[in-house]
Amino acid sequence: MNVKSILEQCGLTEQHFEFIAEAIPAGYAALRSIVDNTPMLSLFAPGSQRLGHLRNVAVQHALQLKAGTTDLFYTKDAWNAARNHMFLQLQCGQVVLTAHYCGKKGNTGVKKAIVRGELNQRNYDLFEKEKKEPDANPFTGTAYAQILHGGISDPVMAAISIPNRDQTSYILPPFILPVRTPQASKVEEVKDMIADTMKKKQKSKQDQVA
Repeated sequence: MNVKSILEQCGLTEQHFEFIAEAIPAGYAALRSIVDNTPMLSLFAPGSQRLGHLRNVAVQHALQLKAGTTDLFYTKDAWNAARNHMFLQLQCGQVVLTAHYCGKKGNTGVKKAIVRGELNQRNYDLFEKEKKEPDANPFTGTAYAQILHGGISDPVMAAISIPNRDQTSYILPPFILPVRTPQASKVEEVKDMIADTMKKKQKSKQDQVA
């Protein structure tokens, strides 16, 4: 039993895996283009080196944009338990996925602080042995998986992992995805979506001040 076979038993197919593998590099390429055209980030070294959160934001935009053009996943915005951080959920049937940036080398673990409270609340009453089992049940088709990615200008790692039910450890090795060169048109679409999101946020702030 491995991550890929579990997710396939829960309803995911090669198309779903390709969907994710294509979205990750598109997100990185879109952010790279934005950074190259933003002097504060491209010409000031500390700025270009502090983009971890933005890389994940860009990947989430790419995932959301791609989901809007297929019927493979549907998406929704959700909040963590403290309601101080919004994130994207991808869902297919009873399989829920969230995206996580794992550092420039792709070897940084998912921080416990960003474990998704809404998801791990369903596991609050577990026997000790159950806590070390993958957070998936192929018999009911339910699973919580994490889209992991890492890199700087381009992703050096893309994978899908299923955490244990305690949401702090992993018994299964991640399913490594191929990193592909994105189509230029897809990159532009992600850039446009990010720009549109920023405009909406700016307008919302202006309306609040007014």
